[in-house]
Amino acid sequence: MKLLINLTRLRIFALLTFISPFQAVSQPEGYKLVTDTAVIGKKISGIANSTETINAQFIQEKNISVIEEKIISKGIILYQSPDKLRLEYTEPFTYLMVMNSGRMMTDNGNKKSEFDLKSNKMFGEINSLIISSVKGDILKNRNFKSRVYENPDNIFITLITSDAELAKYIQSIELFLNKKDYSVTELKIIENAEDFTLIRFTHKTINEEIPPESFRLY
Repeated sequence: MKLLINLTRLRIFALLTFISPFQAVSQPEGYKLVTDTAVIGKKISGIANSTETINAQFIQEKNISVIEEKIISKGIILYQSPDKLRLEYTEPFTYLMVMNSGRMMTDNGNKKSEFDLKSNKMFGEINSLIISSVKGDILKNRNFKSRVYENPDNIFITLITSDAELAKYIQSIELFLNKKDYSVTELKIIENAEDFTLIRFTHKTINEEIPPESFRLY
């Protein structure tokens, strides 16, 4: 049983690696609080629903309290509606994660593993969370309480975990969206007071064809 629990936590960590009260969240300088989020929420949801594919490069910064230096990695992310996601780390190591139709495959170059995301409720929750975060359509998630801020060019969203089980792995999420296309430019997953993952997306293209084999589970 202990081994099973440890394996479950390791798999959840693999999902998060990609990746507190409201008073603890600071308002970004130059942003104002949006008191009526209906208009922005409708706009974000509409753009997200029309997003069929995303192809982008990313830079990930992992901050772990027990490690003095930040862990910087780079890679490529591919998304295809409704539930296909490919994360390919290319620097400073190679690592591949593919999610497709409720299953997940990982490949570290030496070993490939595959398991059912539906086999554990938390796997499913985090899988859905990652995909909705990448799309930007996360305001609908009932496991989070949200606050929305804006300036003339961007939208900043903070989401505080309200689900006790999920809070063991994620305390909050922060997203920056560009008002030009309402796509996510920066995603921050805060696991606790000292550990977080920051991902910045660059060279992004929307709704361009992605080869089906990109999401193949080997």
